[in-house]
Amino acid sequence: MKKLMAVLAGSAAALLSGCGGGGGTTQQLAGDSGSTSPLAAYIGTWQSACDNHDRQKLVIAFKSDGSGSLELTPTGETYFKADCSGPVVATDGMSAKITGKPDGTADMLIKLAENAAATSLRVDKITSSVPAYTFQRSGATVKYVLRDGKQQWCVDVDNGESCMWDEGMQAAQSIPGGLSLRGNELYTVMLDKGAYVLDMHYVKK
Repeated sequence: MKKLMAVLAGSAAALLSGCGGGGGTTQQLAGDSGSTSPLAAYIGTWQSACDNHDRQKLVIAFKSDGSGSLELTPTGETYFKADCSGPVVATDGMSAKITGKPDGTADMLIKLAENAAATSLRVDKITSSVPAYTFQRSGATVKYVLRDGKQQWCVDVDNGESCMWDEGMQAAQSIPGGLSLRGNELYTVMLDKGAYVLDMHYVKK
């Protein structure tokens, strides 16, 4: 099963695709953009590191309703080769957009790697919410098959198959999380058992 929404699980992508030091602060980058919103620095397309055929992409934009909230669109890309070179053979997505509502800022100590010491991050807290949704997988060679009593989307890769379960309709969710920038690196964090922890790491595409 793959993980796709580190966003919902904390900010901006933990349900679909299993992918998972710097310079300026979020506020400085936002000021450079000429926008009055500190969230402006997050606008754009971000991608995770390759993880055995899989890479996550996250597109962040402002909602068009003028509320100042973010619209988060996570997708998962599966490549034929394990190093994520060559063509994308499957794209995973959600049937609904995620809304990120601003919820202030906070300085947090977050471990950016499993065995690393905690690092201080200035986090723009958001509440990620999404209405009822389904996961979807598309691609010219994707097969929708019944395996082990579960419907799955499967696609051939260079060393076998990559499959994703069809989980059906998922309930609406609202989850506390946050976004943090260090240079061109984006970290998403999520609230887990009362503490904020690292969810995903992206770089600007």
